[in-house]
Amino acid sequence: MKIKSIFQSYFRGVDWALITCVLSLSVIGFFVIYSATVHGGEMAELWRKQIFWFGISLITMWVFSKIDYRFWLEASYIFYVVSIISLLVVLFIGDQTNGARRWIKLGFISYQPSELAKLSVLLVLARYIGSQTIELYFLRRFFLLLSLLIVPLLLILKQPDLGSALLLIPVSFILMYVGGIRVRWLAWVGLTALASAPLIWHFLKDYQRERLAVFIDPQDDPLGAGYNIIQSVIAIGSGGISGKGYMQGTQTQLSFIPEHHTDFIFSVVGEEWGFVGCVFVLGFYYFMIQRIFEISKKARDREGALLALGIAGMFTVQIIINVGMTVGLLPVTGLTLPFISYGGSSLMFSYAAIGILLNISYANRRPVLITGKG
Repeated sequence: MKIKSIFQSYFRGVDWALITCVLSLSVIGFFVIYSATVHGGEMAELWRKQIFWFGISLITMWVFSKIDYRFWLEASYIFYVVSIISLLVVLFIGDQTNGARRWIKLGFISYQPSELAKLSVLLVLARYIGSQTIELYFLRRFFLLLSLLIVPLLLILKQPDLGSALLLIPVSFILMYVGGIRVRWLAWVGLTALASAPLIWHFLKDYQRERLAVFIDPQDDPLGAGYNIIQSVIAIGSGGISGKGYMQGTQTQLSFIPEHHTDFIFSVVGEEWGFVGCVFVLGFYYFMIQRIFEISKKARDREGALLALGIAGMFTVQIIINVGMTVGLLPVTGLTLPFISYGGSSLMFSYAAIGILLNISYANRRPVLITGKG
């Protein structure tokens, strides 16, 4: 009876609106990944692997939801150091794919340190900003926050992983702005980055320069760097209002779109499910982000509110960048679509973030005990 009451108490406190959104997106992901890979030879089993990772991710979410989010905040600097070490290690012993070292192989699974880095940066920024008040108006505090961002940023760029690096910048700036950092300081950093664009261009890899060039004009290299964007736009446009039907997309089934189970998975949705399907998927994302903002607004403390806001920003920016690049509005960066794209590390850390949000939401609903002398 005691075990039963524990489960009943837990399920009563669960934020079912948030869970429903992320589970629905994951189920959609299974169907889309299956359609994108079932005729892909060795890739035909990827949907089974995604289901395996989904099971691991659910366990991860449950564990994170049961641990007080303040524990993760208090241990944020430890996680930050671990993520920095992981980012250094992957540069030397990471598996190399297409000239990039982004994964560390641990037995039969591969781990992507940049996923841990994204979450650890959010934790450490929420911890630091949430614990400060008027001190944030001192310039030295701003430089310390920038250093916490720049160190993992440079290491991620070294892999190279431009998408994950670009994701950290707007999310971190959002937290700094909400935390009280002066707008003009953030503006100066932005202007300095723009002024440094020629220097940054010099340090980019050849394929990254090509991606930026074909973003302006994909037809400049239609069979090379511009091929992905062109095929993705064709796929989404050919889907029309209602789509060609599940597993009926020619661009998808004939594998005209590279990486259509990861980076360009939204093009599969557009081709097979059409405009209606795209709106349906984006609707789930909208309600998910809206729910996370509600959790942030109702958080009991400043640190919890900032952490929830940072997670909302991370998902929002990632969705915008991924969808934007598949429709040709943003350069190709290699970011996956949360909960839908194939990828174990991405799915697991996304569900870990959801677990933290569930704990913040559960803490919001617990009654506040007022102690002291009457």
